[in-house]
Amino acid sequence: MPERQDYILRLLEELNQFLAEVMRFRRAGSHDAALLTLLQAQERLFARPAEQFMALPVAQQVHLLVVDESAAHARQKCLAYATLLVEAAQIYDARTQPALAHGAYQLAMEVILLAWRQPSPADDRARFAALLARVPPDELLPEIKDGLIHGIGEC
Repeated sequence: MPERQDYILRLLEELNQFLAEVMRFRRAGSHDAALLTLLQAQERLFARPAEQFMALPVAQQVHLLVVDESAAHARQKCLAYATLLVEAAQIYDARTQPALAHGAYQLAMEVILLAWRQPSPADDRARFAALLARVPPDELLPEIKDGLIHGIGEC
């Protein structure tokens, strides 16, 4: 199991490097380059080309992330994916594309809802609350409303 832990740590470090590059591009106004880098980060996280996961429903995407992972590693990968989605949303905000930004924020919320395990750490709840504040309540996806009403799901 130590090899798997090392793999997860290396993967998370790689994703941090991708995120640093995305933020540099975003600050420079190079939104297309930032989005391309995010796509590369997602492909690295999923360990497959984007066309093999992007069109899938979020629950299936999360399943691809967590299959054969320990609960802790699954949670880390889910939260990493949510972070990538939030970065995409911020780029769409910067490009004045609110519909795409809201969609990305909501995908991030769905991933967090799917990743939560009882009891959920307080920082997860704070992260979710911050995302929830970014999308008008009447625009929330039914899956998110359902997750809020019926409790927290598991990956």
